[in-house]
Amino acid sequence: MDWPDPDAVARVLAPLGELAQLDALDGGTFASVGEARFASGDEAIVKIAPPDDAPSLLRYEERMLRTEAMIMRLAAARGWPYPRLLLLDTSREVLPVDVLAMSRIPGDRWDLAEPAMTAEANDRAKRELGRVLARVHEETGTEFGYPSSTTLRAPTWPEAVERIVGSVLDDARRAGVPLPADRIRRVIAEGREVLSAVTEPRLVHADPWPGNVFVVPETGEVLGLIDVERALWADPLFDVVAGDAMNIGDPDPRLAAVEAFSPEELARILIYRVWFTTVITTEIVPRGFTGDWLVDYRAQLAGNLAALLERSGV
Repeated sequence: MDWPDPDAVARVLAPLGELAQLDALDGGTFASVGEARFASGDEAIVKIAPPDDAPSLLRYEERMLRTEAMIMRLAAARGWPYPRLLLLDTSREVLPVDVLAMSRIPGDRWDLAEPAMTAEANDRAKRELGRVLARVHEETGTEFGYPSSTTLRAPTWPEAVERIVGSVLDDARRAGVPLPADRIRRVIAEGREVLSAVTEPRLVHADPWPGNVFVVPETGEVLGLIDVERALWADPLFDVVAGDAMNIGDPDPRLAAVEAFSPEELARILIYRVWFTTVITTEIVPRGFTGDWLVDYRAQLAGNLAALLERSGV
């Protein structure tokens, strides 16, 4: 979406102080993201949601900034290294969308710092990320699915997965994204038994890739995670997939803070890989991604999905 009128944004942010400068930031795919500086010298990262009927919006992304605010409040109480919530405006009195402001996480983005980091520092970052996620996964809920969604929640994990993946396939069909939908649905249907082993909804970050992780490059110390709006009540193994989305080889046990995965866990990881690859393939069109990089990206996603479906036996 286009960046809104700065004067309107200033009015929404007025509880935080007099806005002196507002700069748009790159990298936001769901929300418009900016850096706000106030006359007091304070700073904030601002997210402005797209309209509810925006064509870029996937169904599972309904009211996601409200989820992000909920998770940041919980993080403050639990001591997780997430940003602090500074403001959430859902009144839609000034802007017709939700607006959220949060604190900045110190450090460098891991994806940008990683090439120059030592192997030891990168290993530490991966292990510390796994330990942070394990702390988040200790939080339990009452039902599975997306907290702010009006439709994508369910009392059992297999039912929630079926609804969520079905919604993504519906989004793909509306956007004209070619996908082997019948085979993907069959993976979910035939995986109901293995998915039913997950009986307790646990909180997952759902997007802990290195671009959302801030580190000290020299040491690999993890200072914090951002973009928690996609959090859902799920199987903690979902974060193993979301944190390493293009990997279809051996999953990294460091992301789960374990030494190895059981055969049953590997079976669930395979299902989540099909799910997640379906999501990131679908979002290309509604998001309007452009650039030469898309040629190789699409080819890799198509190859990954084909291999995962073959491995699933469908």
